[in-house]
Amino acid sequence: MTSILVIHGLRHDYRPTVAQNVLSMANYSKVSEVEFVNVFGVIPDKSLAETVILTYDFLALRNLPIWKLLVKRVSHVIKDCRFRVAMPQDDYSCSGILDDFCVEHEVTHMYSPITKDLEVLYPRLSKSRAIFKEALTGYVDEKVFTKLQKYAQPFSERRVDVGQRVRLLLPNLGELAERKGTLALQFGDVAKTVGFVCDISVKPEDVLLGDEWYKFLGNTKFTIGRKGGASLADPRGNLADRVRRYKLRHPTASNTEVRRKVRLDSGCSGDFSAISPRMFESAAMGSCQVLEQDLYFPGFEPWRHYIPIDPDNLADQKVFGAMRDTDLAQEIVKNAYEFLVQSGNYSYRTFIQGLLCEINIQEGSEQPIVTDSSISLDAATGVDGTALKWLQDYLARAIRSGALRRIGRLLAAGTFTPLNEVDHAWKSHALTHRESLLAWIDGIRSGRLIVESVAVPWRSASSYLTSL
Repeated sequence: MTSILVIHGLRHDYRPTVAQNVLSMANYSKVSEVEFVNVFGVIPDKSLAETVILTYDFLALRNLPIWKLLVKRVSHVIKDCRFRVAMPQDDYSCSGILDDFCVEHEVTHMYSPITKDLEVLYPRLSKSRAIFKEALTGYVDEKVFTKLQKYAQPFSERRVDVGQRVRLLLPNLGELAERKGTLALQFGDVAKTVGFVCDISVKPEDVLLGDEWYKFLGNTKFTIGRKGGASLADPRGNLADRVRRYKLRHPTASNTEVRRKVRLDSGCSGDFSAISPRMFESAAMGSCQVLEQDLYFPGFEPWRHYIPIDPDNLADQKVFGAMRDTDLAQEIVKNAYEFLVQSGNYSYRTFIQGLLCEINIQEGSEQPIVTDSSISLDAATGVDGTALKWLQDYLARAIRSGALRRIGRLLAAGTFTPLNEVDHAWKSHALTHRESLLAWIDGIRSGRLIVESVAVPWRSASSYLTSL
């Protein structure tokens, strides 16, 4: 029996693309069993899996003060496995902490979206026997993308000419980290002056999540982009701390001012760029991509699969002429869709098959059995998270007031104990899902759940599989 353990840190407020990454082993492999463990949830005493996948959303927790506690919770099940596969993203953030973790847990395979200067990010792991492979930050999720086609409007009927949403990253990640956002804003300003309707923003309040993002792409003729990433690694998070402290004191300070005022010379320079999964999303939704000319994929060509731009010449009339040529734009959209989506070369299915081949795992003919160590806790939160906010508040109040033992004892006897007026509205839910609520209470009292499990809006993989 071939079993794979997936250790993750999924939350209710994560973007769907994060969940797609975590769930891909269950959706697109044919191993015997896939066992999911959320680092905030119930941790099994041991695992029989031969391979463990350490996902991006778990490894991203390395910048939290409780990182060592979270690692301690799962170290024993990681060490039970023969093959240990790390799949980080944003490797340049707290890269030294990540490097130490991978060495100490004897990671055998490092799947990173970064392809250059890896020895800068992983000075210890790069000297070990670990095998380094490329893994993009996201792939084509066939099941999801098929459902989203309903949002792709006919090209000529789309109301937005140029659209994008980008995070304007802080200077502690180097100048490269800002280029994607500044390129989008600068190109949008130029495009507006020649008559294009633009909807481009780097403001946090304008972020589009879930289906709203795909609706936006499906109503946008052109998206502007380039590779993401950074040019400055922050091994211990010290640079990020300095920048945050300065921004707290000077909230209106520009990135240029921050770079001038904050010492960033303790960072490690390199080319830590990576390809964004938005290329696949744009292609799937029929939005023509206007990209800084670069090497993205072998055979992915400018003027055939995307409209190339030069950041030093954003007013290039050849670019705007191509954007006004609807037939040409639609031909580029068609070519990009065939190359990035229809070919299957960049799908989760293809990636997972390649990963399993790399670690010499033979697939069967059936979909895997999916198990989840925290499934007993799902009902109390509501599978879609509708009861999560109340549950967290109820348990936190019970912990603070010392009532946890009492409410658990009464609930076991069939009586729900409201702690304030709001709780009365949840009586029916609590009694209907009594066993699940008791599992939460017992987990906290026994130490199987840490207090942070009540504070963090984490989520089991099973609930995502049910809802997607």
